[in-house]
Amino acid sequence: MLAAAYTLSAQEPIVYSTTTTVNYTNQVPVMIRTNFQTANPAVTQVTWMPMSTDFWYASYQNTNNRITRVYYNTQPWYMYEPSRNEGFKVSLPVLNTFVPEDVVASAIKTYGNDLFSITAKKPAEDGTQSYFVTLIKNGTSEIVEMNGEGMAMSQPQPEHNQ
Repeated sequence: MLAAAYTLSAQEPIVYSTTTTVNYTNQVPVMIRTNFQTANPAVTQVTWMPMSTDFWYASYQNTNNRITRVYYNTQPWYMYEPSRNEGFKVSLPVLNTFVPEDVVASAIKTYGNDLFSITAKKPAEDGTQSYFVTLIKNGTSEIVEMNGEGMAMSQPQPEHNQ
């Protein structure tokens, strides 16, 4: 009886949180990590994320205040054949229209690795400018609206799976 009471009292409700960042560094295949470190020796702060079963990507902020992602294929013929280095880089955020540098910097600071793109919205009648910011979290894109000072104006709206 005491064991059953102890077991029931030790149970805690499951709480799901999207703000917790998992450190995947130790799960990245050694060949991929070595390839990244060889190609990017100056990068000291990097975040690794799995992207399906076939790709890993590394995210880091470069000297131009942009997020750079390097994607690596995990198929053996890409990983173990040096001449088939099929990794590729993407510089983020994607700017679909003109976006002032201070707005870009604010979006990077606010949304970090979740930031994918920024698009200027048509100015309001009073001349104020706002922007649509696309975020990608766990393969799902969301759009938030951000004002000219870089502050979020709306809650994320689901768009579609990537």
